[in-house]
Amino acid sequence: MSKTASPRPTKDTKPKRPAKKAAAPVFAGFVKTFHLESYFKDDRDLAFKICSFILLGSAFGVPQFRKMTRLQYPVQDELTNPEENWWNARYYKGWDDLYIVGFWIVAFTFIRAFIMKGYFRPLGKSLGVRGEAKLERFEEQGYIMVYYIISWSAGMILMYNSPHWMNVDHYWIGYPHNKMTGAFKAYYLIQFGFWLQQFYVVNCDMKRKDYIAMVAHHIITCTLIGWSYSCHLTRIGNAILVVMDVSDVFLAVPKMLKYMGYTTICDYLFGLFVVSWALTRHYLFPIIIKSLYYGPQKFTDMQWAPEQDKYMSLNVQRGFLALLYGLEAVLCFWFLMIFKVIYKMFKGGAADDHRSHDEDSGAEDVVEPVEKLSVKAAAANGEKVKSD
Repeated sequence: MSKTASPRPTKDTKPKRPAKKAAAPVFAGFVKTFHLESYFKDDRDLAFKICSFILLGSAFGVPQFRKMTRLQYPVQDELTNPEENWWNARYYKGWDDLYIVGFWIVAFTFIRAFIMKGYFRPLGKSLGVRGEAKLERFEEQGYIMVYYIISWSAGMILMYNSPHWMNVDHYWIGYPHNKMTGAFKAYYLIQFGFWLQQFYVVNCDMKRKDYIAMVAHHIITCTLIGWSYSCHLTRIGNAILVVMDVSDVFLAVPKMLKYMGYTTICDYLFGLFVVSWALTRHYLFPIIIKSLYYGPQKFTDMQWAPEQDKYMSLNVQRGFLALLYGLEAVLCFWFLMIFKVIYKMFKGGAADDHRSHDEDSGAEDVVEPVEKLSVKAAAANGEKVKSD
């Protein structure tokens, strides 16, 4: 009697789902080290509780919490009452302004998660955005579009009603500009809070191909905002923020249309984005840099003496120029990546953002074809494949 050979054990032919790219290591390592994973599963929950606690404390008159929700250092000899018309009242600057910045860091964490998950995620699903990776990028671009439309509009209104509208000399005439309206002060501090909060975003999100350039950009931007605020260079800071914000709107819209499948109109709008980028970041922005190069010597004493309200010295000027040149270098790096997209479009491809991670190849888009290939290979080898 012949011995029947026992069937050979077969390996599980079902491929494992590709692991999602890990978040950028800096913040992710901090979260893991201190066992904070549960706190960051839902940004809305934690940030909403903190914001509610701060607002409640402010309503009950707790001094530290009131500093987080009200502008500090009002000019006492002004006719405008800050309690009645904070928008037009004038204010000095001081260390207590950091309370408001801290509040907005937390507030933007909640606002971002709320807008993305509460509005743009269901909107994306209803508009036919398929795949988790694409849906995440769609909702992120939606939030970016909303923020930059608001911030650019606010910055333009403030600049239009300021002496430095279309006149770079007024960045320096009357310097230092140590008094600012409540609207201008709130705008600047909220922008500072937004960009500091972006460190959390860039380190918690999936790692981008240009992660180093993005971190460098955020470091330079936050340093410029904080330093320009303390040295009373808020007029030139306002101009830079306005110049930078507009092209981000023109980028977010075509990317959202791309995720929805409207590739043709996406390509046309991408062309509009390229024009806006080149005009604002490589024409208008260098004009601002040129003003910083020539203006201080022409209109200021070029002396560091804070007790005499003199904050612009040769070293300060060189420091700001170094930061602005560094920022322009990052922008040039990104512009080269944009040219790669343009070259791809002329070769017959569609507009795609080379700076992002592989957003169009999410795990759910890869697994299904791999599984089909595995089934065919198993059938060719005479193996029985267990269906799920």
